[in-house]
Amino acid sequence: MNTFKAILFLTIFLLGGCAQSHLDIFPELEDPSLMDRKISVSQLHQDIDAFVAGVQARHPDFDSYANQQAIQQSMQKLKQQIDQPLTRVEFFRYVGKLSHLFNDGHSFLIWPYQEYAAAVDAGIQPFPFAVKEQDGSLYLARDYNLVADNESKTLVSGSRIISINGVSAEQIIAQGQHFVGGETQHLREAFVAARFPYILWAVFGMVGDFELVVQHETQVNSVDVNRDQQWQSQTGQVANTDLELQIREPNLAYLRVGSFDVDPEQFADDIADHFSTIKQQNIQHLIIDIRDNTGGNTDTATELASYLAEAPFKLVSHVTERLNEDNRGWFGYKGSAGDMIRTPWTDEVSPKSEARRFTGNVYVLIGPVTYSAAIVFATTVQDNEMAILVGEPTGGYANQTAQGNLFNLPHSQLRAYVATRLLVRPNGATEVTPVVPDVMVQPDMASGSDTALTKIKELMQ
Repeated sequence: MNTFKAILFLTIFLLGGCAQSHLDIFPELEDPSLMDRKISVSQLHQDIDAFVAGVQARHPDFDSYANQQAIQQSMQKLKQQIDQPLTRVEFFRYVGKLSHLFNDGHSFLIWPYQEYAAAVDAGIQPFPFAVKEQDGSLYLARDYNLVADNESKTLVSGSRIISINGVSAEQIIAQGQHFVGGETQHLREAFVAARFPYILWAVFGMVGDFELVVQHETQVNSVDVNRDQQWQSQTGQVANTDLELQIREPNLAYLRVGSFDVDPEQFADDIADHFSTIKQQNIQHLIIDIRDNTGGNTDTATELASYLAEAPFKLVSHVTERLNEDNRGWFGYKGSAGDMIRTPWTDEVSPKSEARRFTGNVYVLIGPVTYSAAIVFATTVQDNEMAILVGEPTGGYANQTAQGNLFNLPHSQLRAYVATRLLVRPNGATEVTPVVPDVMVQPDMASGSDTALTKIKELMQ
């Protein structure tokens, strides 16, 4: 009997471990030496097939999202181009170009993060500046000062990047957007800017030293950035933190939520402190900025929304999930691989007590990079009339994919991320459209001014 129990426990443990492996985004390589080896042509061709087949088997609406004819043509072209063995990084620069054809920000091939981490650990500097993309052009997102005893340099927020290491910024954006997922080219271009150091390294091999040509107003300068320099953001710029509260005026608070991909318990503690401060300061107008928030944990988005609600609310109206061998549960209790399970969303979230929640005017800033859990937050506050949305339409859809599953290509072990669920917004509208703000505002990166914040101040009057 004891032997039977031990075997049963071991079986459950192993099944549990396998069941969870498809949710681990950045696991280590089982064989690190693979980073230095070249993979045979036949194996690379098999990995191309495995990438597309793996996405197709898991995605909840592959036929509607993906351009299948373009995918097949690209697969054939890639196989013709790959006629010699390649390393994982070299192979990524071919196979990664399939990602944009899935037309889904939750379905793409992840850059070879193990090699990237090894380079950073070895002291190789990735691109050090935060950037923003607008209309296919690239701009510095913040002011930077060079910290050095014998020289002084300043890069000004809003400066347009003309080129990096002789490659035009427009070419970097245009070529880089093939290597990221996204429902629209606009969203993919924004994702290139959001993941810029990784894309610049993985696609273009740029790491360590950089030669920038930048334009501020009418002045064009060439700036050498090397690995021994230290560049710092100037004080007064928005800090690169996930959650930051600023009291802008006696009756106005600005809350930047840079990501929902944070520990839910820590987020709950931090947001409680911020709303306590808002209460103590008797704030009447609250701006919540999720323009740069690409999502994360819906628990954190829910926690934030509960401070704005006056009544119980839902985040979505229903969910459809496509089952595969990884997510159909122990012994397949959910169903067979390929089954589509549609489930009404019945969970309601209770608002915070009146003593804790915010009862003034709320403005939520959204934009092309607002995605995933941030879209869930945006549709929740819009459909439940908690806030006024201001800014630009989201690059992703209001009814979007979710619940990423992951798998490795069999030979290169490059890791793919693919959605398995479809969410429908709280009001039940099924149209395939972006989240459209209540007040549309076009940005003006070149001027360095925040036109959306200016518009909100006009609305407050």
